[in-house]
Amino acid sequence: MGLHNQQHFNAANREKSGSTANPRRPTVVNALIMATVAVYAIQMLTRQSPGTNSLAFQWLALEQNLVLAAGQGWRILTYAFCHSEESLTHIAFNMLALFFLGRVVAHTLGDREFLWMYLSAAFFAGIIQLTSMVLVPNSAADWALGASGAVSAVFVIFAFHYPRLKLHLFGMIPVQARFLLLAVVAWDILGFVDVLPSVFVPDGSKVGHAAHLGGMIFGYFYFRWDMRITRWWDIFARRVKSVELPKTELRVFNPADQPEVDYSDKVDVLLQKISIHGEESLTSRERRVLSQASEHLKNSRT
Repeated sequence: MGLHNQQHFNAANREKSGSTANPRRPTVVNALIMATVAVYAIQMLTRQSPGTNSLAFQWLALEQNLVLAAGQGWRILTYAFCHSEESLTHIAFNMLALFFLGRVVAHTLGDREFLWMYLSAAFFAGIIQLTSMVLVPNSAADWALGASGAVSAVFVIFAFHYPRLKLHLFGMIPVQARFLLLAVVAWDILGFVDVLPSVFVPDGSKVGHAAHLGGMIFGYFYFRWDMRITRWWDIFARRVKSVELPKTELRVFNPADQPEVDYSDKVDVLLQKISIHGEESLTSRERRVLSQASEHLKNSRT
């Protein structure tokens, strides 16, 4: 899978974000890929014998009894960093899709927001997969693992932002993102209800269609509701900080005795950050600096 018409993407993305940053700077995407590959390497190194699951698999993959009965809740997220130990294609396809689609979405949302979105999508897809395991018991699907749920969310967000951008399926067939998304949704729905023709599913394969659909549902509502998870977190963090502030004695001071602060360098840095990553990328401290600089400018003019 590859992107078609890079110039069209550059223009569209600058229009959305007001940024001239380079979309080939996939820092957070690289970090997620490296983390996933590292976990997979640990899986392969901790395999005790061929045909058995590795120790890493046993501790990180999603298994309903270990989550619900043993309380191992971390599995609802860590499963997204594990992949099949029997076939390299599982992790290869997921990481290729994450690389090609994720770097575009990360540039659109900003690195910090993309990371929160990706992890939240993986968690939500894990909840949906776990619910499916409980409601539709299937002895052949006791475990679930793979980044497909989170990658599905990335794909949906990509397709809604750039519906007419062409992707090269299998590196050869150009398909607009919106049409490919419809085909993927249909494939997972048919697979979930177990009516998918066998020609589309290799013998013995176990596909987490519920997790895929969960990721796509999350991606749809993320785009539809214009979620900004980092903004929610910053609001929550500010409220917690304001509640936990210790009481101090009131002290009177004369502002005229305070040395003037030069905000020019700080403001230039923050304005550059906004132009690249958007206003939501600012931390609460950086927002306070901008507010203080604005007040300082008003006072200097009076």
